[in-house]
Amino acid sequence: MTENINFQLVTPLNVLTTKDISMAVLPGSEGDLGIMHKHTPLMTLLNRGFIKLFEGNELVENIVVDGGVVEVSESGIIVLCERAEIIKNSNKQIVKEKLINSEKLAENSDESVSSLANEESDFYRFVLNAIN
Repeated sequence: MTENINFQLVTPLNVLTTKDISMAVLPGSEGDLGIMHKHTPLMTLLNRGFIKLFEGNELVENIVVDGGVVEVSESGIIVLCERAEIIKNSNKQIVKEKLINSEKLAENSDESVSSLANEESDFYRFVLNAIN
């Protein structure tokens, strides 16, 4: 029997997911990281990419993150990121609506608003591509 590790993903808006898993694969800035119970503590940056959560040999959740930071400690894995979406077909319409809203904001005359909206639009296109 494999031991589990607690995984938590937090965005500025909410805690997207919390669960006990046997392994997480994360898109580290130096390459993919496989994290299991009793992993050496670390803190590193994440690239845009996919977080894959496993229970045993089964992939139970696939999440797209737009970069971020991960901390691995004795108490578990905590991912902090600006944007994240769980990849599943039931989220497709919600992501499409977020893309439409961010594209509208990209037309804003305030350059800081339009710049952030363009980043969000790019992320949501990436998520939609992953869902399809």
